[in-house]
Amino acid sequence: MRFLLIAFLCALPAHGRVLDVHSEIRVRKSGELTVTERITLEAREKTGALQRELPQASRVVDVIRNGHPESYVLDGVRLRVGGAALPEGRHLYQITYRCCARRIAFLSDHDALHWNLKGGERITAEVILPSSVPARQIKVEASGGGSYQSFVRDGRAAFRAQEDITIVVRFPKGVVAEPAMDQRARWFFSDYFGAVLVLALIGLTAWFLIQAKKLSRTRGY
Repeated sequence: MRFLLIAFLCALPAHGRVLDVHSEIRVRKSGELTVTERITLEAREKTGALQRELPQASRVVDVIRNGHPESYVLDGVRLRVGGAALPEGRHLYQITYRCCARRIAFLSDHDALHWNLKGGERITAEVILPSSVPARQIKVEASGGGSYQSFVRDGRAAFRAQEDITIVVRFPKGVVAEPAMDQRARWFFSDYFGAVLVLALIGLTAWFLIQAKKLSRTRGY
């Protein structure tokens, strides 16, 4: 199962700066994630639309810029916010979307959320678990970037960095409901359908070749 969740891949608009990105990740008991990203962008001359890459099968709840709804287009996993060039100055975006429990790794002795944070000069994030898990039972780590800070309290874990990082939040089993085997199977085939189809075709071709060779031997060719 793919459990590495790409929080976002924020394409920096031309002639603009992404000053600050804050990610609030709320984990439900069902494993569904509700993600709210707040992005502060400083637009300069001819700053274009904001583009982001969301996790597969994400559902956008709303997109807001400077307190007002903003138009957007979701094409597969790519989200394009707005269209016309932005006025110069600072703009605050708020993008909220949901994604399913396949983003959590269900391991033998604990579960874990993996999340990539990218795209801002200052990066912060907070993971909020569905129940008040004691801080001593929450383990956090980060990799892939420079220095970072992390803070843990009951039911929550927070991070702060100035470079792209991958965060991991580990918590006890039972905090999030583990998916049934049939659901895992659907996720697996959804992720690897192409590879499974290729392997099946290779196997079928090999079987036909073997049968043809046996038949030719039987007929004395």
